Amino acid sequence: MRSGPGNLPLILKEAGKPAPTPEQLAKQALAAKAVLACVDQFVIPAYRTLAQTTDAQEKAWAAFVANRASGNFGALRAAYANACDAWARAQIVKTGPIGLFLRYDRFAYWPEARNVTTRTLDALLKSTDPKDLSAETLAHDSVAAQGLTALERLLYDGDRPEALLKAPGDAGAWRVTVGHGIAVNLAAIAKDVLADWTAPDGVRAMIAANKPWKAIFADTQEAASLLLTDLVGAFRAMHDVKLLPVMGANADAAKPRSAEAWRSGRTARDLSLNLQASEAMAKPFAAEIPIADRTKLNALFATANKAMAAVPADLGEAAADPKRRTRVEAARVAIKAVQTEIAKSLPNDLGITLGFNSLDGD
Repeated sequence: MRSGPGNLPLILKEAGKPAPTPEQLAKQALAAKAVLACVDQFVIPAYRTLAQTTDAQEKAWAAFVANRASGNFGALRAAYANACDAWARAQIVKTGPIGLFLRYDRFAYWPEARNVTTRTLDALLKSTDPKDLSAETLAHDSVAAQGLTALERLLYDGDRPEALLKAPGDAGAWRVTVGHGIAVNLAAIAKDVLADWTAPDGVRAMIAANKPWKAIFADTQEAASLLLTDLVGAFRAMHDVKLLPVMGANADAAKPRSAEAWRSGRTARDLSLNLQASEAMAKPFAAEIPIADRTKLNALFATANKAMAAVPADLGEAAADPKRRTRVEAARVAIKAVQTEIAKSLPNDLGITLGFNSLDGD
């Protein structure tokens, strides 16, 4: 039974493994300190903001439902933007309760294959059955029609999204009901995830006590490994998923409409927020590594943030424009440089083994 880091040598000995060396014990102590700081300084605040913004988004939709004909469409878009900003920060964490019950994909299903979000959302819009919007149904139904990507279609797709929501008759009323149902679902997921992290027997408490949490991690060291793997995976996602497919081999091969959130014009903003969130998540780990490595990492982050600030808002279109593509390429190179340094320095300095990540490839 684990009761604290001080029992690790005994645990390992009882399991037939050699006791860690003094150097390994010192690194384990640093890793334990770093992961708890990461949870307190980044993870929980990110999820708290996500819960707050999705709650505000649900309220905005509820107000629109109550007065659809003269509802404030701009307020729906503003609430969506705030929720997306919060998700862009929380999005880089896949460890813990967000990984249960398909919550991660249900929150924002992307990248998507064969325009599945539009197809499943269209089916939902044709349903008119309130049961299809119940929490029980959404928890087990197609993930594509119940998250931020589906709301983006309702708020930005086509040339008259506001008119469709305000259209008289059952079709318009049901469209608004669907939007509100999706907003309710998002708020519930965010609230549940935050509660799982902060409960007396939640993730944070188990990391602090060096105890297992469900089947996710066995102890503090494994939790550190998972969160650091998430951090490295965030850079793989930024570089390999959000940039490379959009950029293609050259401007002629670029695919602007494969970019994340291109309809709402959020592609560059989401990527920039991902990068800023990754820097915030890395800081508690970097605080425990040698100053030379920390200084190098800080410089690489500064370069990457500067490069991202120069990327046009319409990142996908810029990648297809030979005159502007160089700014997107500069950001790609800078992000890759941070990824390489993080994957090298943080695990080595803290004695943490990176785990499997869904973006590792075959």
